[in-house]
Amino acid sequence: MIAVNTVCYIEAADDYVAIQTEGSTHIKLDRLNNLEAKLDPRQFCRIHRSYLLNVNYLARIETETKDSKLAILTTGKELPISRNGYLSLKKLL
Repeated sequence: MIAVNTVCYIEAADDYVAIQTEGSTHIKLDRLNNLEAKLDPRQFCRIHRSYLLNVNYLARIETETKDSKLAILTTGKELPISRNGYLSLKKLL
């Protein structure tokens, strides 16, 4: 069991997901879509086809190129944000 509020982000890896907490990574046999449906949409946002972000860990959004944005987390990790992911994130924030 992992406390939801300790999850920074979840990354898709084929039929597995890597659940990243502040101190460790947990691998689970599951699909990102399944976890997205189970998690609170006010706390977790699909920012990319491969990433589900806990917005409580979002420090800022940076523009990398004209069409490319990065989510900078409070942990220092940088995650890519797709165009649709950016629209979803803006609605949530």
